[in-house]
Parts: sequence; structure tokens; C-alpha cells
Amino acid sequence: MVSFFNKLNARFPKRQFNVDSKEDLRAYKNFLATRSWGENGCPFELEWPWLSIPDMISHKIAENTVAKV
Repeated sequence: MVSFFNKLNARFPKRQFNVDSKEDLRAYKNFLATRSWGENGCPFELEWPWLSIPDMISHKIAENTVAKV
């Protein structure tokens, strides 16, 4: 099973979520609408201290929005 995930990550590398990237925001919006990251899986890596990627992204968007006020 580990080799499957290693091959998957090699084909679809993960990246950090960028709140200023329209592509990243579209991917998150699509996830919220469909509850699926699509056939390639989630494109983002989980960062500490969050336990889930949706929570991490929600927090980053909220922080970015508040910082602009």
C-alpha cells in the first residue's frame, strides 16, 4: 500500500496552499461544491498545526481576509 501512495505523490506532487492563487482558490471552491478533490486527489500538503486540509485552508483564507481589513 505504501508504494501506491509513493507513486501517486510522484505523479501528482503536493504543494502549499496559496491564498493569493486563483487556481488554489478554485480548487478549494470545487471541493466545497463536490466534496471531492477530483481524480488526482488533493493537490495541497497538510501543514502543522492543522489536522485536516479543509480546516487549514479555511483558516488561511480567514486570516488573509482579516489582514486586509
